[in-house]
Amino acid sequence: MKHYLDLIQISAKQHKKQNRMTRLCIVLAVFLVTVIFGMADMEIRSQMIQAVKSDGSWHAGFLVDEEQGALLKARPEVEHIARYGVLNYHLRDGYRIEGIETAVCGFDKELLEMFPAAELTEGAFPENTEEAVLNESAKTRLGVQVGDTVSMATPQGEMKQYHITGITKDTALEAEHDAFGMYLNTDGFSALRPEETKSAQEVLYYVEFRKFCNIQKAIREISAQFGLEEGQVRQNVKVLMLMFQSQDTYILQLYFVAVVLAALVVVAGIFMITASMNSNIARRTEFFGMMRCLGATGKQVIRFVRREALGWCRTAIPAGIIAGICMVWVLCGMLRCLSPGLFEGLPVFGVSYIAVAAGMIVGFVTVLLAARSPAKRAAKVSPLTAVSGNAGTVQAVKRTANTRIFKVDMALGVHHASGNKKNFLLVTGSFAFSIILFLAFSTAIDFMHHALTPLRASAPDLYIYKEDYTNQIPSELDEVIRKYPGVKRAFGRGYAEFTVPGEGSTLIVISYDDQQFQWAKDSLIEGNLQDAIDGKGMLSVHREGNTFAAGSNVTVSAGGREQEASIVGTLGDVPYSYGVDGNTDSMTGMAVCSEELFRKLTGEDGYAVLDVQLNRDATDSQVQEIRKVMEQECSSSVAFSDKRIGNKETKGASYSMSVFLYGFLAVIALIGFFNIINNIAMSVSARMREYGAMRAIGMTVRQLNRMVLGETMTYTVFGVLLGCVIGLPLNKVLFQNLVTSRWGDEWSVPGWELLVIVFIMLGSVCLAVMGPAKQIKKMTVVDTISRE
Repeated sequence: MKHYLDLIQISAKQHKKQNRMTRLCIVLAVFLVTVIFGMADMEIRSQMIQAVKSDGSWHAGFLVDEEQGALLKARPEVEHIARYGVLNYHLRDGYRIEGIETAVCGFDKELLEMFPAAELTEGAFPENTEEAVLNESAKTRLGVQVGDTVSMATPQGEMKQYHITGITKDTALEAEHDAFGMYLNTDGFSALRPEETKSAQEVLYYVEFRKFCNIQKAIREISAQFGLEEGQVRQNVKVLMLMFQSQDTYILQLYFVAVVLAALVVVAGIFMITASMNSNIARRTEFFGMMRCLGATGKQVIRFVRREALGWCRTAIPAGIIAGICMVWVLCGMLRCLSPGLFEGLPVFGVSYIAVAAGMIVGFVTVLLAARSPAKRAAKVSPLTAVSGNAGTVQAVKRTANTRIFKVDMALGVHHASGNKKNFLLVTGSFAFSIILFLAFSTAIDFMHHALTPLRASAPDLYIYKEDYTNQIPSELDEVIRKYPGVKRAFGRGYAEFTVPGEGSTLIVISYDDQQFQWAKDSLIEGNLQDAIDGKGMLSVHREGNTFAAGSNVTVSAGGREQEASIVGTLGDVPYSYGVDGNTDSMTGMAVCSEELFRKLTGEDGYAVLDVQLNRDATDSQVQEIRKVMEQECSSSVAFSDKRIGNKETKGASYSMSVFLYGFLAVIALIGFFNIINNIAMSVSARMREYGAMRAIGMTVRQLNRMVLGETMTYTVFGVLLGCVIGLPLNKVLFQNLVTSRWGDEWSVPGWELLVIVFIMLGSVCLAVMGPAKQIKKMTVVDTISRE
């Protein structure tokens, strides 16, 4: 041995088992950081894929004339630019193909690269003013192919003939409104536009900026250059947000929350590793005392501890990074399995370099910061105390254990935990930070539930309805539709509006079948659901100003006759809106009832709405068969809304955020779980000589186990209290920034989150005591006292 630092390798060989625990802490801390940043990177990638698919890859749109458009194209920060215009966006202006409202878009061919949703499935882009591309829905329903000709009626009474050159996919909006889409080149669009639109001579230019460009600065400069007002500039907010190029104040709040959570992760890692290293140092107090006896200075001991900690990093950090990457791979694979269509561009075995860099940097920084306190503690070891054999983990006794509340064994455990204030704060602090981190990040779950409206179990894939909400869809059609291939479920609802005599108010009544009543169970506030199913009364829907309380009777009037019905319960909400244009704000009451009671009140047995849920493998041809059946069986026309694309996008967004957020909460819970087990194991290992001495004077194994339990419970109880004291106010602040400021919901104590994390910590306490208990039971008194 040529240098005192060579002792590190010798010490490592002698203390493999003890050092393994500290290495495990470092692995867990690095794993947590790698998974956090890897999952964040995965979430940003998946959200970007969805955002580009649904909204396009463009960054900004400018409503300018052609001269300004040429200047805009010449700007150095512009990567791609394309003109775009749309007519009949709201499907009310009278552009029709065979009587069906048609949205007409005109754009440059370059725009196809910015909008993957407009991808051509067959054919080519129009080259002249007489050519057009149709969406797949128009192709199927009109029975046309590439090369055929279609006629479109304009609001001016003209008939325009177009040669079909290509077919494109349906957008979510077109499918939901059952509309046709026609795409022209910019010359064809200009020839079609009405005179009043031509006179403005302005076209929307979509722009995609170059990489590493300050997009917000470029938008401000362009707006100033052309004197554009706010309404003449559009931004692809979702894409810019994911590129961290948005100046939305709410997005800045999200960034602030992310920084707070990242800081908490680093602090939690520091606490965990420091507590583990403190126990490690305490167990080797004699070793550092001997180094001082041999002439090592305090600075040399500090350097020794730091170098030893960095030596652990050589294997612990790569192990944590590899484990974190594997976890991210598992999560990416889950997303691909859950929704292969939406996440086909998400690499299952991709490596997030941001996560790797974050794991390495945070790992080294955390270890160095965590080593400061143990290194100073080791440097302060008195050589005389070390060689005398009195080096222990507990400082000089200033007071005895308090046996007034607990028996002597439990009291000693509490005394051991609180005997060293610094170690007590470190251990309880590491426990508390698991709770703080869990409570802080749980607000992101509340944000997800508000930002993404998850699909209810009742959400239909096909929504077939009468636009005037008359009950003219035959009630037997749901049975007919259920038998068709690809159909999972079909269910209808009747609709009626009653006046309430004497109150001057209106009551909307909706009929439910048995399946819809089962879905309504979760939203039942009060009353008896079974009575409503049996037709004994109605369920009132809770709304502001609702005067129809459970237990009351209501008299309704329709068609000149009055009838009385009981209110047997109250629902929190229903997933449907009715009324003029689907708006029920002007209505004062809403209720649901059985189909039997609905027929009794209205004398009608038809449906206003028929919902159809499809199997995953349902095809477009099967959907068209259902459409034909509806058109043939219904005496009057019905509106047909295909919600599959929108449902798919909603599911994809919900899947990705759920996997990210719940996965991260699981990792936090796992870290807290292992942290408690590891700290207790380290503490018991450091006190083995004391336990041996206690056994020598007559203490039983059972009493020693109770002592360990007392020490563990002391750390846990104070850790839980400290975590709640700090975590609940932080949870409130983050909730107000994420949810209250956006949706107005008031904060309430997160009871379920507290229950889950406390239950996990108590479970880990039980497991933490079992390991040391077995270790104490196996060791003899002589072995324990002579243990190094």
